[in-house]
Amino acid sequence: MRLIEHSKQQGERFIHPNADSFMAIAEFFKILVDDIYYEVSVEKDSDYIWFFFDYGKAYPRDDKLTNIETGDKKDNPRETSEAELLDQLFCLYHYSKKILYLSNLNKKGLIKTVLKKKAKRNYSIENFYKTKEQFVEIIKSVEEISFSEERNLFNHDSKERKALRDLTGTNTPEDFKITAKYSTNKIKSFLTRLFNAKSRDSLKNLFIRGIDEDNFSIIFNNDSFIKKFLIKLNKDKNGKFNPELVKESLLKEIA
Repeated sequence: MRLIEHSKQQGERFIHPNADSFMAIAEFFKILVDDIYYEVSVEKDSDYIWFFFDYGKAYPRDDKLTNIETGDKKDNPRETSEAELLDQLFCLYHYSKKILYLSNLNKKGLIKTVLKKKAKRNYSIENFYKTKEQFVEIIKSVEEISFSEERNLFNHDSKERKALRDLTGTNTPEDFKITAKYSTNKIKSFLTRLFNAKSRDSLKNLFIRGIDEDNFSIIFNNDSFIKKFLIKLNKDKNGKFNPELVKESLLKEIA
């Protein structure tokens, strides 16, 4: 994703952040947002800034703790103002690549809130938007396609229906989904026809998931383009990831 700073200086209104943008942020801080308590550790490097969050809520809680082996119960010693910080969030912004990496896309609003309060600056977080032609160009293989069609998209003698039949061996219902792997050579023309159909408003809710030339997972969801990759790490005995290992694995992936 892109992290865009709203500049207060004369000149460009929107700029890419650099190390100076985050000078006001402490190496450790606590913050409460929407009744969720966060403890945030920050590492500032010449190439990037790294955040990891431990967080949790005081509610819900139970008056009793239950032994999952015996079913025995005892009073819960946790006070109503206390929380177990069982959840984690990882975030890295790389200066030269101008890319924001976030382990949970649903936390974009939190990141903007934290940066506004701690960096004293306003930011926007945006998905990368690429043309349909660029998406077809970089995709190496397709793993899933889904969309809803208008009845006139796959007319009996249409080129789209023939392309679909050649690809899958079947005709299509109104709600259509392929979950399989196809090479770019075989599916490239079909993707182009889908994009053309979308431009004519003949289909909606277009979703395509595949692998790009760098072996990253990429998603086209209507007009937004998101690039994802999977970091495989084991959790510790408490079910949490080691933040340092997460950071090292992420930096290795994006190098």
